[in-house]
Amino acid sequence: MGPTNWSALTRMPVKAYHYQLDTCFREGYSEVQDAFGDRQQEVLHRSALMLVKPDGMATGKLGDIRDFLIEHDFSIVGAELFRFNRHTGRELWRHQHTLASLDRLAVIDIVLQAAPTLLLLLRSHGDHIVPATVHLSSLKGKADISQQAPDSLRSILKRPNRLCSMIHCADEPADLIRELNLLMDPAPRQRLLGRLYEGVPSAVDEELIDRILHSGDFGSVTLDRDGAVRRIRQLAQACAAERPDLAAPAGRICDWLDGTERGELLPWREFTRVLESLDIKVDVWDLAIVGSSHILEDEPGAIKVIGNPAPGSWLT
Repeated sequence: MGPTNWSALTRMPVKAYHYQLDTCFREGYSEVQDAFGDRQQEVLHRSALMLVKPDGMATGKLGDIRDFLIEHDFSIVGAELFRFNRHTGRELWRHQHTLASLDRLAVIDIVLQAAPTLLLLLRSHGDHIVPATVHLSSLKGKADISQQAPDSLRSILKRPNRLCSMIHCADEPADLIRELNLLMDPAPRQRLLGRLYEGVPSAVDEELIDRILHSGDFGSVTLDRDGAVRRIRQLAQACAAERPDLAAPAGRICDWLDGTERGELLPWREFTRVLESLDIKVDVWDLAIVGSSHILEDEPGAIKVIGNPAPGSWLT
C-alpha cells in the first residue's frame, strides 16, 4: 500500500489515528489505489456511499431516496443487497457505539437483521468544493429529529425515531473506503469499485434498483408504535387466557407496556426475555419500533471514540 494522503480522506486526526490500524480501511485503501490509480483523488472526491437500512427497505423508502438524490445532482452508479449480522453491525459503528447502552445494542441487532440492506454507491455531478461524502452527509440532516431541517433527507423520510433511521451515509472519503471493504465480499467489492471508477451503473445495478422499486417485495411495513404496543399487549393477554401458568409473565409484559404510555423506559433485555418465555409470535417490526422508542439509548457520561466531522472542517 502506498502512502496515505490523510488530508484528502478525513479532517479528523482521531479518525486517521484509528483508521491507520484498521484492517478494513487498510485493505480497502490498497484496493482503491489499485482500482483508481492516478484518478484516486478525483474519483473519491465525487463518490459517496449510502445504506438504505432494513427499516428503510421494509417501509419502501427507496423511491423517495432516489428522487432526493437526483434532485441534488447525485446518480446511483452501483447497488448491492446484503444482510447485516450481529458482527457486521457492531463493526460498522464500533467507534460510535462506545456510548451505546446494552439495550440499544440489542435493539439495533433486531432492526439491522430484520430485512436486507441496500448499499448504494453514488456519483456527485454537482459543483461543490467538499467531497461528495461530506456534501451528502450535510444533506441527510441531523440525527436529532428536533433539529432536522424540513428539506433534509431524514425529514423527508419521516423516520419515527433515532434508532429507526432508515439510512446511513459514509461521512468522509475515509469512511467510504472502510465501509465498502467491511460490508462487501471481494467479488462484489471489486465490481463496485469499477462502477465508481466508470461513474455509471451497469445493467445489473439498474435491474436491482428496478426490482426493488416495482416487485412488491418491499414497502409493506408501517412503523406504528401505538399499533405495535397494542398488538403485543393483545398477544400477551391472549396467552394469559389460554395458559394460566403464564399469566404472571404475561402480566409483567402488559405492565411494562402500560408504563410506556406514561413515558417510562423499558428494561429491554429483561422485557424480551420475559416475552420469549411466553412463546408467542411477535412481528419483528412491532418489536423493533417498540424497542427503538422506549429504551435508554446511551450510557450516562459515555462518549464516542469518533464523532462527526466538525462543521466547516472541509472548507479550510
